[in-house]
Amino acid sequence: MDIEELYRQHGSERDQLADATSISDLYTRQYGTELTRWESYLLQKFKEKETARLFKYRGFVHHTRDTTLVLLTPSPWLMEGEFIYFSRDQEFPPDGAFIEVTGPRVAAPRPLQESQRVIQAIAAETWATLPIDYLSELRPPMNLRELSSVLFERVGMGESSKRVFAQLFVSSPPYLESIGGLTTGIQAIASRTQVRRLLSFIRKVLPPAMRGRQPIYRNVQGVNVKTPHLWRFDVGSYSMNRMYQICVKRRDQAGYKEVSLSTITEAETASLPDVPLALSSEDFWVETGNPSHLRLPILKSAITYQMLTPEISKRSIDAGTTHILSRLEAMRESFGLEEKVLARGYLLDADVLGRPLSALKLARSSARAYWKDTVTSKDLKHAWDRVLEPALKEFMELTELKEGAERDWGKGSRFDQFDTRVLRALRNLDTGKTGSLGPTLKEIADESGVENHIAAETLARMKDSGVLYEPRPGHYRLV
Repeated sequence: MDIEELYRQHGSERDQLADATSISDLYTRQYGTELTRWESYLLQKFKEKETARLFKYRGFVHHTRDTTLVLLTPSPWLMEGEFIYFSRDQEFPPDGAFIEVTGPRVAAPRPLQESQRVIQAIAAETWATLPIDYLSELRPPMNLRELSSVLFERVGMGESSKRVFAQLFVSSPPYLESIGGLTTGIQAIASRTQVRRLLSFIRKVLPPAMRGRQPIYRNVQGVNVKTPHLWRFDVGSYSMNRMYQICVKRRDQAGYKEVSLSTITEAETASLPDVPLALSSEDFWVETGNPSHLRLPILKSAITYQMLTPEISKRSIDAGTTHILSRLEAMRESFGLEEKVLARGYLLDADVLGRPLSALKLARSSARAYWKDTVTSKDLKHAWDRVLEPALKEFMELTELKEGAERDWGKGSRFDQFDTRVLRALRNLDTGKTGSLGPTLKEIADESGVENHIAAETLARMKDSGVLYEPRPGHYRLV
C-alpha cells in the first residue's frame, strides 16, 4: 500500500487532518494539522472570554516546579497551553485533572520576584474538576484489523502474531493498581537479524518521545513542567531485573501508567512477558519500508485509544479466571511440566497478576481497538482461547524443539536455517527405535502440512548439515 492509498483509507474520511505529515515532538505539536480529531475539538473549547477582565479555560493540569503554577493544556499529550496561578491558600488541582478555571490575566508572582521574568498566567479565582464526557462524540480510530494491515503489510508473519504486535500500539489501561500496557517477548527461532529488523521498524513508527525514558521535567517558556507519564513504548533488549519489574511486579520505576514492551528474550526472560511468541523462519520475513510514512495516522490512533478505559465486572473476571486456570492446568499436564510452572514469574503463571491478568489486558486492548467501553467474561475467554493459549502452546513447542536441537547438535547450531514445521514433524515421527527405517518423505510432508518439494528441500539441507541420515532412499532418521 503506497502512502496515498494509506491516507485515502485512513485519512480524510476519518480525520480531516490525517494527511499532514510531521516530524515534531509528541508534546510540542503545533495546534491544527498535527492534532488528533478530539484534541482539535477540545482546542475549540479551550478558551472563552467571560468579561473584559475574566477568562475561562478548560483543560488538563500539568504540575510545574513552581508550587503556585500549573500548565493547562487542551490535551494531556500537549505541553503548550496557558499557565494558571493559584495562591497559597487555594486547593491545588491534582496532576492530570481535567478542570475549568476562571480568572483575570496576571504576571506570575514567583518568577517575577526571583528572576524578574514576566510569565503571563490566569489567576484562578474559581476552578472545578470536569467530567470527561465527550467520548461519545469522538469518531473511533482505526480498529485492530485495520491497524494490523497498515502496520504489517510488508511483514510476512502469522495473522495472530500481527494482531498481538498491533495491540502493543493500542495498549491496555491499568488494573488492580498495576501498570497497564502489554508486553511481548520474541524467541527468535527465525534469524535474529530479521527479528531485529522487525523490532527496528516497530520502534520507528512512533516518535522518540514515546520511546524509552524521558526527562522528569520539560522547559516551557522558562518554566519546568512535569512531563506527562501516560504511555511509554519500549522496543529492544532489556535486563532480567527491568523486565521482572514490568512483567512480574507490574510496576514501572519511571512512573508511567502504561508500558508496552516488545523484546527478544533469552532463556531466563522468555517466560516473563504477557505474550511470549516464537517466530519460525519459514513464515517470517520483513521488507524494507519507511515507518515514518505511518507515523502520523498511527500516532493519532494510538493517542486516541488512551482516552477509553473499558470496564469489566468482578463477576466476569472471576468466570474468566476460572476458565483460564483450568486451561493452565491442562496445558501443564499435556506438556508434562512440573507444578512450579504455575508459580509467579514462570511460564504458566497462574497468579492474579500472571496469565489471567495477561488475558484481561488482551481483552481490554481489543475492546479499546473496537471502541467498546465494556468487557465481558466471553471477551476474556476469547482472548485466552484465540490469542494467549495458542501463542503459549506454539511457544512451548518451538522452544522445546530448539532445546532438543541444541541438546542433540550443540548450542549455537544453525537450526534456524531449517523449516521448523518439517523438523518438528520428523521429531514426532522418528520413534528412535533401533533398526527403524524412519518416516518417509510423504509421511513427513503430511505431518508437517507442507508440500512434498518443500519437505524434500529441507530434508536435503538437514542431511547436508549432518543432522539426519537416510537409511534407505526416501526414509529419514535424526542423528
